[in-house]
Amino acid sequence: MHRIWGHWPLERESKFVIHQYINNGYHIVLDVNSGSVHVVDPVVYDAVQLVSQRIPEMEAPAALPSDVKEEIRVCLKDRYSQEDIEEALDEIGQLIEAEQLLTKDIYRDFVVDFKKRKTVVKALCLHIAHDCNLACRSYEL
Repeated sequence: MHRIWGHWPLERESKFVIHQYINNGYHIVLDVNSGSVHVVDPVVYDAVQLVSQRIPEMEAPAALPSDVKEEIRVCLKDRYSQEDIEEALDEIGQLIEAEQLLTKDIYRDFVVDFKKRKTVVKALCLHIAHDCNLACRSYEL
């Protein structure tokens, strides 16, 4: 996985997408399919990355397989305490159960039809910084 500007897109064949960012000391996890944004501690952040690469798409929320949990424990044991890892795995399990992490892409079957539609630009918005407009002196008489 390539790190680009503090961003790790983790798109897999399984069709769920997780984006992870570190910004101003905040560890942010975005589950694209559910639209959920989570600010987590570093151990959860690292565990989410590992878990998301190891489990297939789920039709419905399910508990993390024990073999995946064991792989995560082994991968993180040099950086975090066993207690912190277990807590992170529990939090990830709760988020999966609440359908806020590693969720199924419910729109994937509709994308084909959406791409076939004729596109027309209906509106174009241009955002300009207010201070730029106010600071510009070219409009003075």
